[in-house]
Amino acid sequence: MSIGYIGLGHMGGALARRLQQSRQLLAYDQDEAALNRQAEAGSIPCATIGEIAARSDMILLCLPTSDHVRAVLFGAAGIAAAARTGTLIVDQTTGDPNGTRAMAAELAGTGVELIDAPVSGGVRGAAAGTIAIMVGAGPEQYERVYPVLSAISPNVFHAGGVGAGHTIKLVNNLLSCAQRLLSCEAMTLAVKNGVEPQTAVDILVASGGRNAYLEKVMGPDIINGKLRAAFTLGLAHKDVRLACQLGIDSGIPMFFGNLTREMYQMGISDMGHDAKVDSVALMLDRLAGTHVVPETETAHD
Repeated sequence: MSIGYIGLGHMGGALARRLQQSRQLLAYDQDEAALNRQAEAGSIPCATIGEIAARSDMILLCLPTSDHVRAVLFGAAGIAAAARTGTLIVDQTTGDPNGTRAMAAELAGTGVELIDAPVSGGVRGAAAGTIAIMVGAGPEQYERVYPVLSAISPNVFHAGGVGAGHTIKLVNNLLSCAQRLLSCEAMTLAVKNGVEPQTAVDILVASGGRNAYLEKVMGPDIINGKLRAAFTLGLAHKDVRLACQLGIDSGIPMFFGNLTREMYQMGISDMGHDAKVDSVALMLDRLAGTHVVPETETAHD
């Protein structure tokens, strides 16, 4: 089986390089530097989306948004126009579940199928082979894709039908993004009232307030002046916005989700769309008059 990978940014590149360790890949990205990095890992570079579509039985995508996925699928030189009959497209983008279902429906009858398989665990998790992969697919599609995805990580979950992977990824990112804000706010409260940052983290991680952000990011990175660069405020806002829209479409109140979305919008207005996602810690420091993040803050992937 010939496998292609389109979208070799921070996350897509890490996933593709992990997969390349056990499977030969065809690769494409409009960024020549990203494509060259993947070629150095052993993948075969392709010059166009059409070339990778014509040569692949399965194509994995990792793009910024569902709008980018639509353009890659249905553009004039896109996958749909060049793909072989029987091609399975696996969308690892953090996307819109309703948009994914609509695109899958548009492909129905063409001999090309679309499923979703977004991931959670960061670039480090992708590189280490520990990342969680959430699959939205029919039973036969899942059986077909599982051997490929399990070569990236053993943590592969069948969430349900097409769109279910993107749904649970939005739920996950809503929790993660809200947890980041609340953890940073709680730390400013502790520091403002005389508790040293490291002491606060040590106590909270051993107590009922423990959460993944405090343990994996605040402790090792934030209070040591390191803000991770691989994910932006703009992408975080996009994910929370999509989760809130899904809530509207589903008739679900999104009290905390909407507040989280507005906080990330405030961060974007203050620091820019492309600022590191953990820059919200700097914003809350300024509002509180604290230095949870040391003044010598530096950027680290």
